[in-house]
Amino acid sequence: MSKLPIYSLFRIIFEGNISLKFLLATILSFAFAMSVILSTLGLMDGFENSLKSALAKSNGDLKFSAISGFFIDDDKLKDQLENHSIKSYTSILQIEAFALSENESKGVLLKGIEKKDFLKTTNLDLSNLDLGVYIGSEYAKKYDLSIGDKVSIAIASNKAKDTGSAILRQFAIDGIINHGIYEKDLRFIYVKKNILEEILSYKSGVSNLGLIKLLENTDLEKIRKNLNRELSEDFSFESFWNESSVLINAVEIEKLSISIVLQLIVVIAILNIVAFIIFISEKKTQDFFMLRTLGLSLKKLQYFWFFLLTSIWAVSCLFAYFFVEFFNRYILTLPFLKIPGDIYVLSELEIVLEKFDYLFVYGVSLAWILLIGLISMNRMRKKPLIAGLRQEFA
Repeated sequence: MSKLPIYSLFRIIFEGNISLKFLLATILSFAFAMSVILSTLGLMDGFENSLKSALAKSNGDLKFSAISGFFIDDDKLKDQLENHSIKSYTSILQIEAFALSENESKGVLLKGIEKKDFLKTTNLDLSNLDLGVYIGSEYAKKYDLSIGDKVSIAIASNKAKDTGSAILRQFAIDGIINHGIYEKDLRFIYVKKNILEEILSYKSGVSNLGLIKLLENTDLEKIRKNLNRELSEDFSFESFWNESSVLINAVEIEKLSISIVLQLIVVIAILNIVAFIIFISEKKTQDFFMLRTLGLSLKKLQYFWFFLLTSIWAVSCLFAYFFVEFFNRYILTLPFLKIPGDIYVLSELEIVLEKFDYLFVYGVSLAWILLIGLISMNRMRKKPLIAGLRQEFA
């Protein structure tokens, strides 16, 4: 009797289509609940990663500006920066201007750059920039512009005799650039630095913004603090993501709070598991107790019960993973789910999940499952054997 096969319990539970259908529905609902939480966490991580990646793409690792507003890019500046694990840097002459297209003006940031240094520092390839300009992808889309078209740019004159007037120049579009951030793709326009210096009648080498690329495996924050300490009289240094630090911090806080709130979805899915347990308990209790009279030990029954619940959890985790992949590859790419970039900064979102995210969601779900198993098993343990047999023959 003591060697009663454990698979007898499986035959009891899964006898009939109703039990199998109920179990499948339970697994799918539990998996969907976990996938919703994972997708939410992944969207927030994806937002943060995409935002930081896009910021690094246009800002390098560090940004700096002169306390006085403008500085000269010369050997003195190079000597001041060279002892701080700096791979490359580039200086930029940046001014506010208006771009005119289709009889409509749009406020833009006109950036005078040195192509080679800019590429080394940001990995933005503007190699075709010559006598024209590079515009952002969103600006090109908004005004239906392509390479070779013309765009007029109005720049405020800094000459005393021309105060209040504007310098109007027309440029050919040499290329279209994609930063990955909506506002930058809408408002950033690049031109060669020497051309902008000539238009503004500035001396060669004048800049008001600098970008720095650090060597691999260096401590960004440590270098930033060192530079601010040593060059505080002349320059101010900030991390590439500093301009969006408030938004990034807000996302981190919301990720924690939403993940806690979304546990309610798991609780609802857990109710389906509770319903399945109640169903099994009501329909199959007599069979369980009959097996116990035939020699099935309470220890084996307990082992089977927890094995069944953890199997439900494991299969649900597997389904949840595939649900997340499906959401990321197909659902998020649907046109009507495209987010408004002017509100959410980015034009597209993706789900990015780390191992900790999976461990957190799966771990909490497992805790719920084990809690249910303990409660249900405790009820079964307290029920006398004679009571179960009476229930069978009632």
